[in-house]
Amino acid sequence: MQKKLTRSQQKHLDIINAAKEEFIEFGFLAANMDRITSSAEVSKRTLYRHFESKEVLFESVLTIINDSVNESISYHFDPNKSTEEQLTEIAYKEIDVLYKTYGIALARTIVMEFLRQPEMAKTLIQNIYSIRAITQWFRSAIEAKRLKDADPKLMTDVYVSLFQGLFFWPQVMHLDLEPHGEELSQKIETLTTIFLQSYGVAE
Repeated sequence: MQKKLTRSQQKHLDIINAAKEEFIEFGFLAANMDRITSSAEVSKRTLYRHFESKEVLFESVLTIINDSVNESISYHFDPNKSTEEQLTEIAYKEIDVLYKTYGIALARTIVMEFLRQPEMAKTLIQNIYSIRAITQWFRSAIEAKRLKDADPKLMTDVYVSLFQGLFFWPQVMHLDLEPHGEELSQKIETLTTIFLQSYGVAE
């Protein structure tokens, strides 16, 4: 049975949800704390008791989303499936997280804030990418002799770079639409093939 939230916890959650929608619609700079309090149905005093500034609120929104992803996403290495098949499944799940959990609209807001505040960007990037389920999958695949004996963190960096080049930056910069159907399948195949050319071993 799920534990009922306290009044304070519920207000905290309401503020987070309202802030997420505000940042998506207006971006960080144009986001308005008055609109957030109105949407969350809390007083300005209550909002600032939970979050001392808009910057702290923005970081909290991203951290909570990231924590939720880290808690719900894990990739179990299956020795009965090919490496290619498992990487393909991982790619589809990662795309689901990017497009449905974060969303390109929020991703654009994050990128714009990174450009405006580089120091804040470092903190946010560490929060978002410090723990990745795929890194553990790489470790398991290395132990099973299905990937080369290389640094799994470096593998993650390479994988994320390829992934973002196909599914993140073109969409965030309005250069391309979110891929679907055959186009999505082809891009995932490209991602998997290039990665395995670098780190795969014969099965």
